[in-house]
Amino acid sequence: MKKIFSLIILTSFLSFFVSAQQTDNSKKEVVDKVIAIVGQNMIKLSELETAFLQQKMNSNTIIENVYETKCDLLEGMLINKLMLHQAEIDSIEVTDEEVNREMDNRIGYMISAYGSQEMLEKQMRRSLSEIKSYYKDIIKENIMIAQIEQKLTGAVSVTPQEVVDFYNSIPKDSLPNVEQEYVFSQIVKMPQVSEEEKAAVKAKLNEYRERILKGSKFSTIATLYSEDPGSAKKGGELGFFSRGQMVGEFENAAFALQDGEISPIVETKYGFHIIQMIERRGNQVNCRHILLQPKVTEQQLMDAYTQLENIKQEIDRGEITFEEAIVKYSDDASKVNDGLIVNPHNASAIFTKDAINETMLNVEKVEFESMKEGEITKPVRFKTELSNAYRLIKIKRKTEAHKVDLNLDYDKVQNSALNSKKTDIIKEWANKRLKKTYVKIDPEYKDCDFKLNWVK
Repeated sequence: MKKIFSLIILTSFLSFFVSAQQTDNSKKEVVDKVIAIVGQNMIKLSELETAFLQQKMNSNTIIENVYETKCDLLEGMLINKLMLHQAEIDSIEVTDEEVNREMDNRIGYMISAYGSQEMLEKQMRRSLSEIKSYYKDIIKENIMIAQIEQKLTGAVSVTPQEVVDFYNSIPKDSLPNVEQEYVFSQIVKMPQVSEEEKAAVKAKLNEYRERILKGSKFSTIATLYSEDPGSAKKGGELGFFSRGQMVGEFENAAFALQDGEISPIVETKYGFHIIQMIERRGNQVNCRHILLQPKVTEQQLMDAYTQLENIKQEIDRGEITFEEAIVKYSDDASKVNDGLIVNPHNASAIFTKDAINETMLNVEKVEFESMKEGEITKPVRFKTELSNAYRLIKIKRKTEAHKVDLNLDYDKVQNSALNSKKTDIIKEWANKRLKKTYVKIDPEYKDCDFKLNWVK
């Protein structure tokens, strides 16, 4: 169910993701140049190459015609720039608050995908504050593009009959394959940290605080002892942040400080902190912090394992259902959503067979393919953002690989039908808008089989 052309409304966000995965070992250096102009907005070769890399990463098949694929991607990017040009004509305004909110969502997604802020900074070869500064204008442009797209297609819907007609319009031998897919639910037991361990951590933090108050540099103590690797190497400095970007307890303590002041110990889900105010700038603050995290012992981990073994025995004996046990026993926030495990890369509860062990958060290898729908694993060790833990995993749904079927895959067909309808509307709008817009495309792409008349 291929779209008429590649309509990449958020190409720059895809580039953001790909750039984080490129390393210094890349052998191919691209000499950058402008390859297209729409209105006053440019498309650079590096943007196209990055989008192509994303396409290769997401494709389940070998890309046979590289030039044709790049032409499709370029046309999607041209559409984006045409909508950005329209947003500028319409004088669409985007506030700093909107940009910051979208940036925070995107950064949160990236940190989740890479496991930690430190890993994100390592992959992107920039600090978090540098990442935010670098992508601020890109995100602003994408919000403007999204607003034009919303104006054009926000009210579009498809009827059940349109879905059926769309499905029937696809030649049967051209129906795409759906990979084997899984939906999982879980019961999580977090090891319990002892009160003695918490007291020892707080005593150590108070010791550091006293040393700082007596003249030691906060940044030096943070570099030596803080267990937040992302900020420790910068003397504990977090960079400027506004309300809503940090967990509540940390944020409340930070915003209550005066310049240079050091907080008492603050407890969050990440551990225990002391915070120093560096600078306040409008509605943002820049702080340093020292984080210490209480440690769990192997015995406490084994206690969590044993608890899950006992819970599984209850389920096997029919004394409680897995779903009831989620509500009664799970220590994870997913208990309010039927224990669903969510893929951190796309926020979906659907996992493909090949992606399970790469995308299911830090899970031990489990041979789910040999298990049946409804089966439950033994307790499986995994790493949360805080510590190691154990969980039971149930195969809530298992769908074998097959050709797209209207009955089995109605939601997928419906989504493709809707996207096709939206694409037609944008294509019609773009054809009209092009007649009034300056467009220049590099001769290298003159042979592209564009669907719109970009080369006048």
